Amino acid sequence: MARTVNAAAYARRRDEFLDAAQRLIESKGYEQMSIQDVLDEVGTSRGAFYHYFGSKQELLRAVVERFGKAVAALLEPIVEDPGLSATGKLRGVLAELMARKDQRREVLVSTLRVWYSDGNARVRQGVRMGIIDQLTHLLRPILGQGMDEGVFVIPDPEAIIRVLATLIQDLNDDLADQFFALEDRDVDMTVVERTVAGYMWAVERILGVPHGSAVLADMKMSRAWFDSIRTEKDMAWPTIAGDG
Repeated sequence: MARTVNAAAYARRRDEFLDAAQRLIESKGYEQMSIQDVLDEVGTSRGAFYHYFGSKQELLRAVVERFGKAVAALLEPIVEDPGLSATGKLRGVLAELMARKDQRREVLVSTLRVWYSDGNARVRQGVRMGIIDQLTHLLRPILGQGMDEGVFVIPDPEAIIRVLATLIQDLNDDLADQFFALEDRDVDMTVVERTVAGYMWAVERILGVPHGSAVLADMKMSRAWFDSIRTEKDMAWPTIAGDG
């Protein structure tokens, strides 16, 4: 008789491998991580690993896929809320993305150096594309609703959706580059503010909405991120003008 697989137990065990891989990626980098590292982290055999994943690359795909699903699960309640207008949903999605990062600030700051190392280039690209795919999926009904409500003026929604998703992720990457630049120099917050304003202007012009409709980043939150990174690197940085 064929052995019956307990689906819940299988999923839990698979998640243990994914959790271990994610910890290792954040602590040492994907390229430096070996299958043996994962086995040691989980405390199991190579045979057990291959029961769930065919290779290290397949493990990576699963980590990236799970990350994308987590983003979608976080944002779907906002997108599906019948009481929100299209602009309300857009603001809600963007605010939730910012709040999620801020809630994990301490963890993210502590892993910033490893995450942006060459050893994680493949992971970063995979995560980037996964997030853009999820944002594209989530923005589609918002844009459709906005057009029905007459607030979004978009000539070709399908062509625009991925452009918007890419712009949102590009801003995230751009700000991350600024954060990482603290390794070598101080960062003028007015430059960061102008960068954010430029992305906001682009998104609002694409949608044809009034200024202030698409808040892509909370500058108070961004300043807190910069302060956290300065503290993490234990360096004496000058006070940003106007921080009062």
